[in-house]
Amino acid sequence: MAGALAAALPLLPAPWRPAAALGVVAARVATQRRRLRQDASAVWLDAASLASLAVSGQPLVVSASVLLRLLAEGLSARMLRQTDDVLAHVLPELADHYRVRRGDDDGAAADASAWPWRPLRRVRAGDRLRLDAGDVVPVDGCITEGRARLHALAPAGADREAAAGDRVVAGERLLRGAIELRAHSDAAGSRLARLQAQIEHAIGARDPVGRLAPDLERFTALPLTGAALVFGLTGDRARAAAMLQADPRQGLDLALPVAREAAMVAMARHGLVVAGLEAIERLATARVLVLQESGVLADGRWTVEAIDLRPAAEQGRDDAAQAARHAAEVRSWLAALAGLPEAALAGAGLTDEQVRTWVRHGAVLPRGERELHLATPHRLREVWGLSLPGSRRARAAGDGVLRRRFAVVAAGRVVAQVTLASTLRDGLAARLAALRALGLTRVAVAADEDGGMTPARGAPTVWRRLEGIERLPDEAAGRAGWLADAVHDGGAAVLLHTVLRDLVPPGSLSLTPAAAGAGVGSHGVLLGDPLDSLITARRLAQHVHRRLRGQQGAALAANALLMTASALRWLPPMATALLHHGFAWAVLLDSLRVERLGTGDADAGAATLDADDALPEAAPEAVRPQPIEEPA
Repeated sequence: MAGALAAALPLLPAPWRPAAALGVVAARVATQRRRLRQDASAVWLDAASLASLAVSGQPLVVSASVLLRLLAEGLSARMLRQTDDVLAHVLPELADHYRVRRGDDDGAAADASAWPWRPLRRVRAGDRLRLDAGDVVPVDGCITEGRARLHALAPAGADREAAAGDRVVAGERLLRGAIELRAHSDAAGSRLARLQAQIEHAIGARDPVGRLAPDLERFTALPLTGAALVFGLTGDRARAAAMLQADPRQGLDLALPVAREAAMVAMARHGLVVAGLEAIERLATARVLVLQESGVLADGRWTVEAIDLRPAAEQGRDDAAQAARHAAEVRSWLAALAGLPEAALAGAGLTDEQVRTWVRHGAVLPRGERELHLATPHRLREVWGLSLPGSRRARAAGDGVLRRRFAVVAAGRVVAQVTLASTLRDGLAARLAALRALGLTRVAVAADEDGGMTPARGAPTVWRRLEGIERLPDEAAGRAGWLADAVHDGGAAVLLHTVLRDLVPPGSLSLTPAAAGAGVGSHGVLLGDPLDSLITARRLAQHVHRRLRGQQGAALAANALLMTASALRWLPPMATALLHHGFAWAVLLDSLRVERLGTGDADAGAATLDADDALPEAAPEAVRPQPIEEPA
């Protein structure tokens, strides 16, 4: 209604225009009920400036201002819908129904009727699903039959071949082939479901006040003070009203939501899902980085490296065949504890989440009349008063892996020792060097609980080859103290982790790799390789930070110049209104361009990002990681 009245106003006879302009102002206020609740001062300031122009003989300025503002609001709303839609489709869309079998009756596997179509919401852990080329994997699981080429969930992830025994995660797409898989989680508990929840939170969240998402009410003082001074000194209502039009909030209040959505889309396309501008600001300005070994620096997949049976003095005359049978029995125990087929244990291995559960709580497996316990060396000492001897095989290895050792306890005796291994990510030293080059001055590594990853004294570990990388104490109080000291001067920290959420200092950023699950309390989720995604996201965040801070400074400067020109009568009110709204449109369109950062467009900032994507060269000995062993 306000737009129709404003468009019709120039067609009215001149004597009617002031009253019609006041009607336009009233209609404008009446149709802004939601904004009145959220930002009443902005609505009333805009209404006051327009009413002053109407009664000062400038009704056409009122018409032009309202029409330009309505067009900008319409464009902003359309941009928000478009970017919301892009963000909502960053993750693959699942089908409503899948072919699912319940139970373990393999005899009917070839019968098509044994694979009924079931709604995705009814898929449960333990169900078997049949997928063909083009399907999206709906749940985390393990392949039991078939072979396929899978497209990764991460935007820059590489395709891979998968066969029976390999693990798959929800969101991967079958490019070719066909597989049958056993679900390890319900559809609602898969990694993809957690990522979708994070994105829904990101779309619906409202940014707290910060430098990138400022409290726009603080800009009110500029036009109000200037207009009041001019009106008090000159008594010229038209001049004071024209100065009120130069409100720097108009334009920024539309551009910031668009910039928020566009920045989130740009981040998601490069592997980081965040909740808004506040998280981007923290990522851009943080000087402290805390990494977790398992799941971040290592690949998050644990395989059985070695099974050591009872010490030789207790083995008696067990021959090699008996030892092999005992080792196979231990593997079957581990597979049963993990709820996996033995082929999956050998191929896909165990997840970080499963191993971490065993570290924290141990595990118990009933086997007939006896119970088998799985315990870390610490729990073995604490509960049974026993010690776990060192593993010669683990200590002799130098292939760049993280290791965990567990004891299998039966009737109060250690009957076997199991060594699990997780491979460190390729190019670790180069990636950490790239992060330090991006302004993260303090980089620390946090060990997992129970000291399982603490290097032995004198061991040639990767950390001793990385200059300036600190190591956090292996207990919660020590980590909290280190973080408090690191950010005591008001700085922010980025925690790239899987289980350190309770240690995030105020104003810092908690990021969770998708492979370990998007836990509650994280500010963002990294897709694909966490270090590569973080490097690209840090560059993007710094560019977005500079761009939006520049927009805010330019808005203040441009509108201050317009106010000065209006006060000195260098510009008529119509020219002031047109220039003000033209600048608001420019800021709005510049915010939309944030979405294309890093995609190789003509934007200078994007070109800089593309040129900087290469990792710095590192010496071969710095890139090749060394094992981190547990102390005796």
